Amino acid sequence: MNADGIDPRSELDLGTAGASAHAEFLRRRGSDDQRRREMFGKHLAPLIRVIAGERQSTTAWERGGRGEEMVGTYLSHAVGAIGVLLHDRAIPGRRANIDHIAVVPSGVWIIDTKQYRGHVQRRERGRWFTSHPALFVNGRDRTDLITSVLHQMALVERTVGAAAPLHAALCFNGVEWSWLSRPFTINGVSVTWARRLGRSLCQPGLLAPTTIVALAGRIATAFPSYGVTQTPPTAPGRRRSAR
Repeated sequence: MNADGIDPRSELDLGTAGASAHAEFLRRRGSDDQRRREMFGKHLAPLIRVIAGERQSTTAWERGGRGEEMVGTYLSHAVGAIGVLLHDRAIPGRRANIDHIAVVPSGVWIIDTKQYRGHVQRRERGRWFTSHPALFVNGRDRTDLITSVLHQMALVERTVGAAAPLHAALCFNGVEWSWLSRPFTINGVSVTWARRLGRSLCQPGLLAPTTIVALAGRIATAFPSYGVTQTPPTAPGRRRSAR
């Protein structure tokens, strides 16, 4: 707090975790309802919706938004007053977003939240002398998620510069971790879950509180929240890619 007892972070637009995903879910559900009314009439359409259920491509947005909200809420409470958590940040000029950006004593963290099912694994791909690490989720190669969050980090680096160390994390929600599971890294990206990521964000570092607030303000301006941009995201498989 400053001399007037005002926390400078209160002046920042922190954003709302999962806001753009929830808005896209509502938009798609409305389009689905309109399509059913055109096909079956306004009286029969609600019954068709109950019988057939929502389209999977529509409900994926709802699940993703809930996952982002849960992770965002947990991380914000975990970090508390030692840092700033920015949520649902738009990338200007692109139909993509960054789920969370944390500015804490250890630096700036770019966090991509994924609401998936199944096991998360680090595997080696390729031949004996040319193997490389790969990310598998529920038996599928999802190393593209690593590439995506690294690209997001590169974009944020243009704003941060040399002012703070940068870190990247994929935070999975809803997947299966064994009791002996530990976070792992692939190409410098931490693959983890909310509780363990919260511990990482609370590690000590060199950034002073005033630097954290100033840096968070700069990032918030460069990457505005969904509430400011109201920009529709892209399709579920591409939404979090900054391409």
